[in-house]
Order: sequence, then C-alpha cells, then structure tokens
Amino acid sequence: MSPVRDDDFLRHSRVPTAVRLPLPVALLAVLAWSSSFAPATDRSKGNPPPSTGQDWVTIDEPKLLAAGIRRLEGRHLTLYTDLPSSPEADSLGRVFDAAFPQWCRYFGMEGVNDAWRMRGFLIADRRRFRALGLLPDRLPPFANGYSVGDMLWLYEQPSDYYRRHLLLHEGTHGFVRAFFGENAPPWYNEGIAELLGTHLWDGNTLTLAYTPRSPEEAPMWGRVKIVRDAVREGRGLTLEQVLAFGPTAHREVEPYGWCWALTALLDGDPRFRERFRSLPRYLNRPDFAQQFERLFAPDRRLLQTEWLLLTHNIEYGYSFEAEALDLQPGVPLPTGGARYSVASHRGWQNTGYRVEAGKTYRLTAQGRYTIARDGGDWLCEPDGVTIRYHRGKPLGMLLAAVDAPDFTTDQPGGLLDPVAVGSRCDWSPPASGTLFLRINDSPAELGDNTGSVNVFIRPGE
Repeated sequence: MSPVRDDDFLRHSRVPTAVRLPLPVALLAVLAWSSSFAPATDRSKGNPPPSTGQDWVTIDEPKLLAAGIRRLEGRHLTLYTDLPSSPEADSLGRVFDAAFPQWCRYFGMEGVNDAWRMRGFLIADRRRFRALGLLPDRLPPFANGYSVGDMLWLYEQPSDYYRRHLLLHEGTHGFVRAFFGENAPPWYNEGIAELLGTHLWDGNTLTLAYTPRSPEEAPMWGRVKIVRDAVREGRGLTLEQVLAFGPTAHREVEPYGWCWALTALLDGDPRFRERFRSLPRYLNRPDFAQQFERLFAPDRRLLQTEWLLLTHNIEYGYSFEAEALDLQPGVPLPTGGARYSVASHRGWQNTGYRVEAGKTYRLTAQGRYTIARDGGDWLCEPDGVTIRYHRGKPLGMLLAAVDAPDFTTDQPGGLLDPVAVGSRCDWSPPASGTLFLRINDSPAELGDNTGSVNVFIRPGE
C-alpha cells in the first residue's frame, strides 16, 4: 500500500479494466473466486500465507535490544522498531490501544476478549531486521505493510499521518481476522481496512473512519486524488468493477482509493450503514457476495447513482450524509404549478414532481441564505455570488436537473448534467423524470450553509 502525494500525478500501472457487468453477474463472479480462495490479509505477491504468525519469527529480546531495536509496549500491541525515540513514534502504542474499543464498537463486538493483541515491526533499516530474522524469506514482497495472524510489518513512512494510517490499516486486518476470519473479498478486505485506517489524531483522541478535510490533514494518503484523477482521465471505475477486484488487484496503489471510496459511501449514507456493518457476519460463509446482493438489491439503482455522483464530485471532506439521495419517482406537476423549498446545506433534493421532455417549465426562485463563513457570513441569493465559482458556475446559484429511470448509471448525465436556474429560468428538460434542485456548492462545504430558497415551478406558457 503505497503513499500518494496529492501534488503529483500517480505514476502507477493502470488498474485492469473489468467487463462492465450487471451488478448480480459481477457479484456472482466475485463469489466464484471467493468460494475457492481465502485471500491473504494484505498485499500478497504470491500464494496466501498461513493464517497464523506464531512461527514466522523468533523474538529474542536481549538480542534485539543489543542490536538497537526498541520495544514500544501497549495494551494491545507490542511494536519493535529501530526508529529513534520521538513523540510521534512513541505514541503508536497509545494510538493502537485507542483504536481497539472503536473496532469493538464498530463491529458490534463489545465485551470480546480484551486480551487480544498483536505484535509488530516498524522498520527503517530492512537489512538490520532481515539479519535479526524479523523479515523472514517466507514473507511475500510488500511495498509498505503486511500482516498475518497476530503479526504485522510496517516500513517507515514519509509522514507521521501515513505511518499511523498504515498501522491502523494492518491492525484492522488483524482484528477482523481474529474475530471474523479472513475469507473476505478484496474490495471489502482492503476497503474496511482503509476506512478504519483513515483517522484523526490530535495526540490524545483518536477518531476512526474520518474523512480528511484537506490533504494537509492526511499527508501522503491520497485516496481522494486517486479517484479524482482517474475520473478526470477517463479511467473511472464502476461499482461493479470495484466489487469484482480479484486477489492480485491490490499489488498497485489505485485499488485502495476505489475500495476506500466504496466503503466510505456504504458507511456514510445512513440508509446503507446498518446493512454494510452487518456484512462481517457473512465473512466465513461461501455466499458472502450473494448476501451482499440480497442486502443491497432493493436500493441497487440508488447505490449506483450515488457512486456515480461521488466518483465525479469527490473532494476532501465530502459529506456523504448531505449528498444522500432520494430517488422516489415524482408525481405529475399540478396544472397550476407548485412550490418547493431548497435547503442550502443539502445536496440534490427531490422536489417530488415529474417533468416531461419536450415541455417547457418556468422556474423562479426567491430567498436569501448563507453560502459560506469565510471572514464573515456570505449572504447569497439564487443567482449566486460571482466572486467565487464552483464547477464553472457561481457559488450558491440555484441548479436543476432531472433524474430519469432510463438514464444509465455508468455514464455521466442526469444529476451530473445540471442547468443553471438562478432567480429565473425557462427550461425544457432533456428527458422525462423527477425534478431535482440544489444550491451550487462543494459536497465538502455544505455544512456551513444556512437558510433556504423558495422555488416556484410552473408549466411554460
């Protein structure tokens, strides 16, 4: 799992493009390999190793200490390292211990064996660890981190954040393996480790499953950049392609970004969260993919649409809750028109009304709302503020789009193709479907908006 600089383009081989299959077919493809393959816990370059780390290394502490290896002791982690003492390095045991109760709560495992622990090696000089027998030849090649059984290995990282991320990533693997087994498909196995490895740490308090608000909060992490760059270059992946990642996909860095994005969406939308967090109970069953299909089939189109919006609009601090959609089909617009109040702090909002292709509608808007709090409240009206733009349109401008059931969910269109409404617009929708409205703002910056705008929707004359 390699770090990514947000100020450089990725220089990795492209992820092989999977055939775009309908969701059930893709999931059955995953089931076919998962029923006969128990994937390694992380980044294996060869055959998956045994599931225990007990006999991989012999730890002779006097010998290690004499060779300049330090031991960092926590309640749930013993970490051996050749890094010099520093506040960041020496806090890793506390970070790991702070993660344990959060893993327990997240997976509904309160009251599990509190004696669970892992042993790990944080390595700056690989030759020293190899000479001491702590990097055995039986370990498959790995770029940055690897875990098996109750043991983990980490190479020193270029940022304090990414060092912690890697430790939490491998720790998540160890926790899931210990309490649920290791028969997870790659998208879930790496996605859940990425989700719970992405964190906020202030030196005392740890928050897991945190969405970084900027590259500065997560130096070298770069998962947002992975997805954003791929979509911009025409290499975006569909939901089905991510679900179909095979056991060797994570030899490259890009799949980590896509798996994080999928698990963050499934965990971030309140309607998906409970179902997603129930998945570990199926990890040791051969029908994991079928159970996933069963759980999410009722909302398949919703999930695919939200995936498309996420991957095309992803930013640091993306608000999954604010961008959650309601795709309930609208009813015909009354002949006298209708009014709808658009909240400025939410993403696309379903008006509940259907509009027809080939007809013209007049949309007029009135209201004043706060669109930002940068040096004071930015008061805004439906035409937006022209001193700042978002995606080529004035910040805060009222936008409209139509969601049509016949739009494909693997191509831009619909909610990705809005029209500028402003304070008044005569509009002929490109397709018949449900009318959606929103204020033009970043999915990461909706939280500081307040107020709403009233929109009057009338059939054209």
